[in-house]
Amino acid sequence: MSMEWLWLFLAVVGLGLLWLLIIGMEKLTERLKANDEARRMANKEIAERTAEAEANFWQEKVAKDSAQDYIEHAEFNSQDDATLREAIDTLSSQELVQSVAKRMFGANNKSISEIEATRSVFDPNPVRKVIAKGEGITPVKVKSSSKSQLSKSEQKMLKKIKQGD
Repeated sequence: MSMEWLWLFLAVVGLGLLWLLIIGMEKLTERLKANDEARRMANKEIAERTAEAEANFWQEKVAKDSAQDYIEHAEFNSQDDATLREAIDTLSSQELVQSVAKRMFGANNKSISEIEATRSVFDPNPVRKVIAKGEGITPVKVKSSSKSQLSKSEQKMLKKIKQGD
């Protein structure tokens, strides 16, 4: 008889555990559905913001292109002062300089790289080999570039300093 009660007790506990497992799975699926819906809404919001930013970018690009065209090609007079001010405010400083340069120097001006310095004044001059010839009685003496610029006594002192004497 005690075995029957034990099997009955185990069956009730097993059913209880099965019921808890089913409830847990339902709650898990509800949570997953809520997370999926939140993810879908976030993706939709990101897509809307991206589309809005892209539309703003293209509007700004069209405005900048028209402002550059106005600065490059328009005839200025006192009545167009507001339009000119608006075109200047629309462009960045670099774009404004490029537009004015195109107006002043023509459309063939590709960039300002043609007028930029390629070397600094402070860059060392490249070493050139010099050959000196003399036509007089005494020939010109030239030290080879491989020899040291120091005199023999200076070289000895430098050698002693390096050796620590």
